[in-house]
Amino acid sequence: MSKKKLTKRELQKRQIFEDKKNKRTLRISFGLLFVFIILYLVFHTFWYDTKFAYRQYAFYGKEVPTELVCMNGDKLLNHKSLKLSYKGKDYFFCNRDCYEHLVNHYKEDAFIPDPLSGDTICKANALIGLKNRGEPEIVYFQNRKTFNQYYKSKK
Repeated sequence: MSKKKLTKRELQKRQIFEDKKNKRTLRISFGLLFVFIILYLVFHTFWYDTKFAYRQYAFYGKEVPTELVCMNGDKLLNHKSLKLSYKGKDYFFCNRDCYEHLVNHYKEDAFIPDPLSGDTICKANALIGLKNRGEPEIVYFQNRKTFNQYYKSKK
């Protein structure tokens, strides 16, 4: 079987077609690489902010881990807090200044009323939940019963 020889014009058309195909492949490859790099940089740069925003929604209606709160400012934190003991109880703080503030104002800062029962409770012994969905403010509960009632009443 004999091969058909290509004319110069047909050879040029075939080369142009192949070049277009290769350029298209390169554009798609570099475009995807560029998008991947941008996404990586955005998530790498804003990972803690993204995780913090997620927690403000995910922990609503669930018990918030004590190591993620500052018991002096009553706020959810975007990092783990310091666990420090005072008068035999463990409290969690965002920094040493908050601890010092609790030590100096123990009666005002270490105790808080339960939002439903109104009983005064120690923050170190309380269950912790988010006050509102999407906000970092926390609220303390005396027991699981008041914790569940609070979130049922908010629905």
